[in-house]
Amino acid sequence: MTSKEEIVNGMKEAILTYKKEECLELAKQGLAEKIKPLELIQEGLTTGIQELGARFGRGEVALPYLMVGAEVMQKSLEHILENIPKGEYKPKAKMVIGTVKGDIHDLGISIVTAVFQANGIQVFNLGRDVLKEKFIEKAEEEEVDIIGTSALLTGTMFEQKVVIEYLKKQGLRDKYIYLIGGGACPGQDWCDEIGADGWATDVLLGLAATKKALAEKKGIEL
Repeated sequence: MTSKEEIVNGMKEAILTYKKEECLELAKQGLAEKIKPLELIQEGLTTGIQELGARFGRGEVALPYLMVGAEVMQKSLEHILENIPKGEYKPKAKMVIGTVKGDIHDLGISIVTAVFQANGIQVFNLGRDVLKEKFIEKAEEEEVDIIGTSALLTGTMFEQKVVIEYLKKQGLRDKYIYLIGGGACPGQDWCDEIGADGWATDVLLGLAATKKALAEKKGIEL
């Protein structure tokens, strides 16, 4: 029998060395040996992606490697979440995310989905080319705390403003935290111009902005 410490450390190392299948097998082994699913997530997956993120922040790894590491984590996270007994996984916040209308890139939001779920945020990923009405419809249906829109193409960035203006027209602006991101996001100036609650151009900055907004606007600490 492999110890819990060996399994969670192995999962962390698999993320740091980009070994998707090895990480998944360790996740399966951990579940088979009755290690608590949330411990596998928090002590194995989350610590692994946090360490990789720290290396990215220090300039030791490039963004594509961070993205690959997140993909490694996502596969194992999905398997663990599917095998958690109903009612045991209790996220502290909920979020709807998608790429705005006219934008067909969704890799970034897939990575955000994996990292955020590992950090206690349940994410409803709407995919790419999402209409403004769909963001609001899903947010209302799932009673989420956050709406996040991504734009990779500069030509679609304006749609982030379209979504928040639609929120205002529906009388729902104050109900939700509204976050923007993606490769086309020019930064704080655009965030201020459209009245968003936060912005980011990569997943770890996004997580930091989300934690800050949740604490300040919803009183939720992750």
